[in-house]
Amino acid sequence: MLKEIEDAVALANEGKHAEAIEKYNEAVAGAAEDAPALAVMLTKRAQSLISLEKLDEAIADCTRAVKLLPECVPAYQAHAKAVAYEGKLQQAIDILR
Repeated sequence: MLKEIEDAVALANEGKHAEAIEKYNEAVAGAAEDAPALAVMLTKRAQSLISLEKLDEAIADCTRAVKLLPECVPAYQAHAKAVAYEGKLQQAIDILR
């Protein structure tokens, strides 16, 4: 699982978000549902999904990440970004509060 995450991060940093998502999918599939690491993986996958304008999927990942780890600040940030890209600026502000 760690290898998939490292590969996914490297691919995302290179702008290869579709490939990164595939690696994140593998890592998420192998993670325990209650693991804090899963929240981080979901958040990172959401960031790549946002880059590909797959906003509904990104929002779903962020929502799941926050349920798993309420203190996962990057999940709130990614969620707000995805919602803002949908033009829902007040909702994005509310998420960040």
